[in-house]
Amino acid sequence: MCRYARKTYKSHYVCFKCRKSFKQPDAYDIIKRIEKEKVYHEPGGKTIRKVGYVFTKAETKELEKIVSDLENRIIKCPECSSVMADLGKDFKAPKKTAVKEWKIVESLFKTGKCFHSCGCDGIGYIPKNPKDYEVYLNNILKTYQEYLAACQDTPIEECPEKTEEIKYWSGNIQKIKTEIIDNKFEIM
Repeated sequence: MCRYARKTYKSHYVCFKCRKSFKQPDAYDIIKRIEKEKVYHEPGGKTIRKVGYVFTKAETKELEKIVSDLENRIIKCPECSSVMADLGKDFKAPKKTAVKEWKIVESLFKTGKCFHSCGCDGIGYIPKNPKDYEVYLNNILKTYQEYLAACQDTPIEECPEKTEEIKYWSGNIQKIKTEIIDNKFEIM
């Protein structure tokens, strides 16, 4: 069973500038708390059964606005006011003094790697030093290139979204190549 299904966990937001991580509740958890306060219970002999939520039309519209505001909110660093990156519930921040690890995490974020999962599989592999990171990026690049080649070889009849998939894999390949160049690594 998924670890996050039973208990409320907060997502980790990161400021790469300050090398700090702060937890923030997800919009879903905040909405559940609001709904919990509005539950209608009906007495039924020895037990009280939960009937449902009681919201007026005005409250429903207000709830929809709250949901929209929460889902589109921007979390800023309390120290430097920079916009923070949502790295998910599984992220574990390196020590503030571990500058190389923070650079790797920031670079991973730029390539699209986040730590959002159901909690079953953990966060996956995170390189700890630049050499491992270079190997990691080159392996990802090779995998993405294989996906792109497979997509290009697939007939359009079998894959109606072929054009979108080619754009997707090409974009991912470009992100990885940019990170390899920015980190002064070699493309293997």
